[in-house]
Amino acid sequence: MNDQENVEEESQNKAESIKVVLVGSSGVGKTSISHRYINGKYSEQDLGSTVGASYFQKFLDIDDQSLQLDIWDTAGQEKYRSMGKMFYKDAYIVIFVYDITDKKSFLDLKEVWYDELKSTGEKNTVYAVVGNKSDLYLEEKVDENEARKWAKEIGAVFGVVSAKTGDCINALFNNVVRKYLSPDFVARINTEKKIKGENKTFEIDPKKENKKKKCC
Repeated sequence: MNDQENVEEESQNKAESIKVVLVGSSGVGKTSISHRYINGKYSEQDLGSTVGASYFQKFLDIDDQSLQLDIWDTAGQEKYRSMGKMFYKDAYIVIFVYDITDKKSFLDLKEVWYDELKSTGEKNTVYAVVGNKSDLYLEEKVDENEARKWAKEIGAVFGVVSAKTGDCINALFNNVVRKYLSPDFVARINTEKKIKGENKTFEIDPKKENKKKKCC
């Protein structure tokens, strides 16, 4: 093992673990987004329906922080929906995904997934509302302004991405992670962990200014 590999292994061992969950209807592209972010590639094989949930891991160095993202891509079919609740525990980043060419997939986020997360998920959570398949903009059925307005109402990061082209995928994850790293959010998370009896808290330099890159 060379020096570079030793440094990378040491960084990974020190990495703070963050659980990220992607939710949304079947076929919106949650798996494709995950694969694109992890592997930098898109495959038509990603288009099959997820059974239960898929797990991905990503080590990320951002703003002088070493992080381990534990990414759970949950199944969107109704028969698996009850299983999704198991994955909401300790998930402090939740990404709501809809298909910009499918209006129902967006309405399902508002009428089903968000209510479910609010009732069974963590009290303090970074939310993102993400429209996938921006490469199919000519077939768009969801008004971006409407989606952006709802994201603002629930305090979520908003973005439009394409898992197929890779457009804005990295920016999406960077934006939600930076919101998670913000001093205000870290303070709320640590308070919640103490209430739950967890000894481990997350510390960052409160003077650090996190700059968020916008993409969309």
